[in-house]
Amino acid sequence: MRRLYYLADDLHICELVAQSLKEEGISDWNFHVLSKDQLGLYQRRLHAANTFQQRDVVHTGERWGIVGVLVGLAVGSLAWLLQPLPWQVDVFAVVLIVVIGGLFGAWQGALAGLSRQNYKIARFHDDLEARRHLVMVDVGEHNRARVREIMNVRFPSVEFCGGDTTWISPFAASPVALPGVAGR
Repeated sequence: MRRLYYLADDLHICELVAQSLKEEGISDWNFHVLSKDQLGLYQRRLHAANTFQQRDVVHTGERWGIVGVLVGLAVGSLAWLLQPLPWQVDVFAVVLIVVIGGLFGAWQGALAGLSRQNYKIARFHDDLEARRHLVMVDVGEHNRARVREIMNVRFPSVEFCGGDTTWISPFAASPVALPGVAGR
């Protein structure tokens, strides 16, 4: 599945885009608009981008989960090798420490990710601040060309800004911190 990104200057245009894509079989679940005008999205019944598309919850959670697994592996391995506890640390205990470390890291990362803009939409930050609207269309390989054609022909004022996969990789570039939010 690919995600196509478009920038529009007007919510009315986004509404027309949504109607046209629905007529072509693109469901609301595959069409999202990210905008500062949340009330306008609601009033026009446009499918707004969800928290996972707006914030870096999954990406940061995956990264911190990996760190948690590595820390858990280091702590568990040391406990197994040094046997510092009054009871025997076996392989099951090491695996349990690794799992707990990974889950704790993922949980902490997800919480930290709530304060960051999604790394996939960070490049549109200035446009969103300028009150433009980001239209995200998730398409399969079989209808990507058709959606591009519809957008080019019917909506020339909507700017195509590229495409990306919907897959979230923990190894992708770091997100941009939100203005006014401490830390990164």
